[in-house]
Amino acid sequence: MITPRVCGICSHSHVNATILAIEDCYKNLGIDLKLTNKAKYIRELVLNAEKIQNHIKWFYFLILPELFKINKAKFAQTEAFKDKEWFEAQNALSSILKMGAIFSGQWPHGSYAMSGGVTCDPLESDILNAKNYLFEVKEFCEERLYGCSIDEFLELDNIFDLIDGNSTLDLAVTFMKESGFDKIGKSYDRFISFGDHKGVNEPVKALKTRLFKTDIKFVEESLKNSFFDSSEKGFTYSKSAVYKDKFYEVGPLARLMISKDPMIRDCHRRCTDSVITRIIARVKEIAMLLKRSENILENIDIGEKSLTAPKYMPKDISSQGVGVVEAARGTLIHKIWVEEGKIVKFDIIPPTVWNLGNGTPLNPAIAQKAIIGLSSIEEADFVFKSFDICSVCTTQ
Repeated sequence: MITPRVCGICSHSHVNATILAIEDCYKNLGIDLKLTNKAKYIRELVLNAEKIQNHIKWFYFLILPELFKINKAKFAQTEAFKDKEWFEAQNALSSILKMGAIFSGQWPHGSYAMSGGVTCDPLESDILNAKNYLFEVKEFCEERLYGCSIDEFLELDNIFDLIDGNSTLDLAVTFMKESGFDKIGKSYDRFISFGDHKGVNEPVKALKTRLFKTDIKFVEESLKNSFFDSSEKGFTYSKSAVYKDKFYEVGPLARLMISKDPMIRDCHRRCTDSVITRIIARVKEIAMLLKRSENILENIDIGEKSLTAPKYMPKDISSQGVGVVEAARGTLIHKIWVEEGKIVKFDIIPPTVWNLGNGTPLNPAIAQKAIIGLSSIEEADFVFKSFDICSVCTTQ
């Protein structure tokens, strides 16, 4: 009930991470909760809806306005982007949130999940309504964003083959190349992911294109330069996340590099971890999430149980648990400590402190590294926004 309210943008990511952490506490006590596929599917559907709306909102209302501002002359001459598309994008956001709310009850701050499953029990009519809402979003993306069907787009292994001026993504990629965003905004070219995505269900890091198994126990919270570091005067209340003392990028680009997505690997080969690769990866993930959600709605068995309720945790038992979710902007970690049946400590490591963390002049963090050395504030502003500017979780 409390942790979803850490953020009004990714509240369902937080409730899922919390539930997974609590379930891990039970597991460490020898109580292995058996979730049905139905419960797993519903949790994923709600999370997918949240990611899709985050991605569309970021692209249409953060990235595109900046591109149009930078390319005023070019944009004034093009007919590829109509004014009404802003409203269509907003309608798509509304539709995908309505799909998620069928199962979560509301957005944001839904509390539809609990240890052992979910609290909702959808009917056939609910599944049908969810399909209709998803179809509306899919239709918008196909007609406006991609200029082709989702299936056709997912089959592409080279984004630059699609650039024919018939879609908003075409326009964005063209603008970015003309502005040199295929050459700037590069960070350390190393990525990390701890959650489940596209068949990757174990912690993995990537150094450029080479993959290595990782262990969450090596994730540390750096307090360097923060007011919490008593050894020196700090300038921020934000912590930073590091893996074995190194900064790693998280998010859609990290997920798609780790899962060896052909389109993003090809874009990376041409442009490495530049702005254009990062933006294309997040737009590509919209199509992947739409397809996955469509498959879930076709295969969910509403006859299964929604919840396998656990026994109450004995008052004299202590335990610890970790919950990990791949949120819209990257790996989200919740850690929980229980003593005598009560939560005595809770720690959250959100994606923001991975990508937008605080480094030093000699060891800058991910976004800092990508910005250092740029020629103008306008360039730096756009590069920073390619990671997303959301930092609600950090301030909370």
